[in-house]
Amino acid sequence: MSLMMALEGNDMIARKSAYASRVKDDLVLFDEKAGKYFATGTVGADIWELIETPRSMDDICSALMARYDVDADTCRAETHRFVDELLEAGLVERA
Repeated sequence: MSLMMALEGNDMIARKSAYASRVKDDLVLFDEKAGKYFATGTVGADIWELIETPRSMDDICSALMARYDVDADTCRAETHRFVDELLEAGLVERA
């Protein structure tokens, strides 16, 4: 269980230093410091591109809802889950 504070809609998320490469529609990230790989699908790759510059969770969800047929509650829940994974992996940070 994570001891991190829950993400809020106005929390800004920023990328940390990691190598990223698209493989078809997916994305593979490599954290050189930790020596770990992280793979994600199309939506995760879209989130990674969206946070090239710091973005709020609300902005990320708005952009995803414009691209995909998803309701706001589902988008928020899934986006928060994914960003939590990135935070725990050390690939992003609260800005």
